[in-house]
Amino acid sequence: MNNYKYFEQEGNKYHLKTQFVFIGFIGGLFLLGGLALIFTKGATDKANMWIGIGMAVLGAMSLLRLTAKTTIDMQSNQILMKKNFLASEVAYSLENFETFLVSSTVSLFGLTMNGAGCMVLNINGKEKILVLNHSIFTVKPLNNMVNEALQIMKLED
Repeated sequence: MNNYKYFEQEGNKYHLKTQFVFIGFIGGLFLLGGLALIFTKGATDKANMWIGIGMAVLGAMSLLRLTAKTTIDMQSNQILMKKNFLASEVAYSLENFETFLVSSTVSLFGLTMNGAGCMVLNINGKEKILVLNHSIFTVKPLNNMVNEALQIMKLED
């Protein structure tokens, strides 16, 4: 049995671990910042109140991502994705798998601001991109996660 850093194995199913710290920090920052803006500056200024409401909603939506679940099921040869506890699970066949994509946004000073690790599928001639993980300031963890996924899918040793 392999020990994976980014996946938890349960038989032939591999569950992608949730990024509790990253998502919790970003979501909490926006939610608390938005609420603070609503009840301080927003109490006297309508524009600040609406900006605070927008920030709080974005924070709450980010925190919903904590309930997301991504599973690579090698027995049924599928990837199962559930965006949050309110959404239903969607199954994608690994037969449609094309490649992984690790992208980053780099600032003017060469600092990596954020990154995303995605799986690219070709479904009936249309490209479908499934976002697996995010990172800030580095993409190395995303590259490591992709390497583990390639091992699980038996595409690379």
